[in-house]
Amino acid sequence: MKESQVPLSEAVTAFHLEQRARGVSPHTERAQRADLEKLVAHAVGQQWEGWEVKPRVLRRFALELGERGLDPASQARILSTVRAFYRWLFETQRIQGNPASGLRNPKQPQRLPAFLTEEESSSLLDLPEATDFPTARLRCLLELLYASGLRVSELTGLDLQDLLQEQRTLRVLGKGRKERLVPFHAAAERCLEAYLAYRRAFLAEKHLPPSAALFLNQRGGRLTPTSVRTFLAQVIERASLRAKVSPHALRHSFATHLLGRGMDLRAIQELLGHASLSTTQRYTHLDLEQLARTYEGAHPRARRRPGEG
Repeated sequence: MKESQVPLSEAVTAFHLEQRARGVSPHTERAQRADLEKLVAHAVGQQWEGWEVKPRVLRRFALELGERGLDPASQARILSTVRAFYRWLFETQRIQGNPASGLRNPKQPQRLPAFLTEEESSSLLDLPEATDFPTARLRCLLELLYASGLRVSELTGLDLQDLLQEQRTLRVLGKGRKERLVPFHAAAERCLEAYLAYRRAFLAEKHLPPSAALFLNQRGGRLTPTSVRTFLAQVIERASLRAKVSPHALRHSFATHLLGRGMDLRAIQELLGHASLSTTQRYTHLDLEQLARTYEGAHPRARRRPGEG
């Protein structure tokens, strides 16, 4: 290690040790190490004397990330680590000021989420009748995802007590542990009833103890989001739908189709559990022609002829 690199690396090592003591995940720790290695290499190459630098010096590092061809998401992750590191340097009084406080992420490209047409959604849900526990579970998972717009993690987090069958409603714990009620339709209710019957038979046949989880795996434990994504990806592939359509596309399709049929955007926001309306707006895919038709039908003056009061 170069002599100039020693004081730089000592602070980075201390930062990682404190992060580990705070309980960051191994994945996060590996990512932060890789990010700060890039910062240290840049600092050594530019002959920094320490971590006390001007904001423009850090901006030069940020520009270099883009010049190296890193995508905006990778740049943003690295700069997030740099900001966290500098905040720690400042809070532990290793530097007098925080030059990273104004460090901005590169502008992210606006990516519209993939979604299915109504015909594609119907094709995907047109599965053979359930004949056993796995097929009943798969039908139920698909129907509920499209009927309720839940995230996969929200669906697997449901307990039996969250199923309010009389009201045909799910009690969902979303992001930030915010609870919301989401209705589901009659077709999803029929799939649920069939699944619950197979679920009871499955537990009895395998001599497994009762479980609070609504969706179970083959060992009687709670089904994981990873397993659900695997199941649904296989179904999507078999259905020969458009490329790059993920299981999460059912949530996007749920929102898009409701909006296209006239549901208020704020009502859809509530169903999806979005804190911000701007997030919900990303799920809209109405083309200009459809928007124009909606406008013409909704605006009180749109159908008036010239000269009419």
